Formats: sequence, structure tokens, C-alpha cells
Amino acid sequence: MSNIEADINKMSFEIVESIFKKEGSQRSKYINEIDKALGVLVNDGVYAYYVYVKSKNISDVFLDLLGDLQKFVDNTEEKKEWEDYFQELSKDLNKLLFFRELLEKVLIYARYHAKAKENKTKEEKKENV
Repeated sequence: MSNIEADINKMSFEIVESIFKKEGSQRSKYINEIDKALGVLVNDGVYAYYVYVKSKNISDVFLDLLGDLQKFVDNTEEKKEWEDYFQELSKDLNKLLFFRELLEKVLIYARYHAKAKENKTKEEKKENV
């Protein structure tokens, strides 16, 4: 059994690390999408988050790195496609709300990681000038 908080920290860190591997405008786009995706999740729910992420073509970061959340909500080891997973998840309100809470925490932590990393990058650039 793993620690939920440790896994949430790890996922949020991995999201930011994958964003900072992107170049220039792509990086800025993904950083901005953290807040937008969080807003969609909070205001409109888990399925709206899924649809938003797919429509913005940012699932490589905002879905693919969240696979570990499934293990805290489901007892099965089987990995499902996200579309099927969200359809099934919506049938159980307790699981849906728990998943939403975990996902919200991941995105909030990712936002803080991104801000800290941006500040560190800016400071390093100033020092090199």
C-alpha cells in the first residue's frame, strides 16, 4: 500500500517536469493550462475536466501522468482507457468525489511547483547575465 500524499506530490512534480521539458510557447501554454484545467474541474466536474483536456490536446500531461490516481479509487489492477474510466467512475458518487478531490490536489500542487520552478529559472537567468 502506498501513501496517497506521496503519490500526489510525485504526480504533481512529474506534471511540472514534463511541462518544463517543452520549449518556449508550448511551455507557457501548459503552465497556463494548469489553472484553466483546475478551474474546469472545480466548476464543472471530473468529466468536464476530461473533455477540456482532450479538446485542448494537453492529455499527454494532464491525463497520461495521472494513471496512479486510478489505483486509489479502484481495487482492480486493470488500466482502462480514460473515456471508459470516467464513464464507469460517474456511476459511483463516492468514488467520483474522491477522485475529484485527489485530482484537484494534484493540480494545486502542480501550480505551486510550476510557480517555484518559473521563479528559480528567472533567478538563474538573472545570475547568468
